Amino acid sequence: MKDSGIYYSLGALLYTAADNTNIIDDIIFEKFNIPFSLAFSFDTTSNDAEADKAENVLVKTLDKLFVAKKERNFYIPKLFIRVLSTAHIPHLYKKFGSLLDLITGFILPDFSVSNADVYIYEMQRINSVLSTPVYILPELDGIALLDLKSRYIDLYSIKERLATYEDYVLNLLVSTGSVLNSFCVRRRVDENIYQSSPVASLLADIVTVFATDYILCAPAFEYYAGIGWEEGLLKEIEFDKMNGFVGKTVVHPKQISIVNDAYKVSSIDYDDAQSVLDDKKIYQVRANVNDTRMNEPKIHYSWAMQVIFLAKYFGVKKY
Repeated sequence: MKDSGIYYSLGALLYTAADNTNIIDDIIFEKFNIPFSLAFSFDTTSNDAEADKAENVLVKTLDKLFVAKKERNFYIPKLFIRVLSTAHIPHLYKKFGSLLDLITGFILPDFSVSNADVYIYEMQRINSVLSTPVYILPELDGIALLDLKSRYIDLYSIKERLATYEDYVLNLLVSTGSVLNSFCVRRRVDENIYQSSPVASLLADIVTVFATDYILCAPAFEYYAGIGWEEGLLKEIEFDKMNGFVGKTVVHPKQISIVNDAYKVSSIDYDDAQSVLDDKKIYQVRANVNDTRMNEPKIHYSWAMQVIFLAKYFGVKKY
């Protein structure tokens, strides 16, 4: 497992268009439930001219954020840029310059065996000259991983490539929208992705290969309004957590508070985690604080460390 809290702090990852001119005021005046992370995406651009225009808007956004931070204190989320391609990385470095100090990392879309080496090479070049690290969030190409004949080879090949850059891999992202679409499936508000056997199988394989060394952020839940959406999101997060995911991509600001509350640590888990990590009890197997389950330090150590990291970022529930 990762031994630094930053890897567990992605939380609710909200996407917005790179040319969103309103988002800066939303950040400065803290209109969103905090904490959260924010990703600027160029998905809406259809050609180089539109991408260039969106980049110019984003430069102004980051510059305004930089100036505003000097004038007043407010929460700045972890900021990410979802690049268009491997070639987009050096282009952004040249264009954004020192403003990249405000960026936590780059989201690398359609990350696969075919482009992993180039992505990592370009990021190594950038980090070799920057004073603060720029992390990466590889977004695994779910469609490419549907082929069962090559899935395991591809997953372990990707892991082998990432191992050369492991400390800079903040989280792994998994998108399931295109996978569901390939099966002509769209879930209802009271359904979750784990009820689709092919998707559940894909997620299980990804977690099995990567979760021992990396933190995985769960796929988005598309509903954010209407009857039952909160219950549906909470239920899916329960499955996310049980399957080894930490944090979740969100599609609307209304989802942020749901994710934050779901990742708050219960007081029982927090007390148990502290007990497990107590050096004096490291070899003891004993009942937990309310005598309902057994704490075994050798078995529960990694779980306990994660609980402590999550508690620092999301807090502890009072019940």
